[in-house]
Amino acid sequence: MKLAKVVGTVVLSQCIEAYRGQTLHIIQDIDEALELTGEAEVSATWAAMNEGDTVIVEVAREACNAFDPPLPTDTSIIGKVEKVNLAG
Repeated sequence: MKLAKVVGTVVLSQCIEAYRGQTLHIIQDIDEALELTGEAEVSATWAAMNEGDTVIVEVAREACNAFDPPLPTDTSIIGKVEKVNLAG
């Protein structure tokens, strides 16, 4: 699992049947200072998020299992983060 920010939304003009009706967002990882880092990637989710939302993302094989039936995806947004407390 990792933290990321929603930086955009994906709108498909054509799609694989498994993605029909699925909400897809563009996300980017965030570091310890809550700053964007790394490359942006597409992530599936159960509900639409707003741009700028901080989210919890499941990665790899486990990302597929967030949906029933499983969705062919490398990342899935599994939660929205309301507050982050950093112990210093």
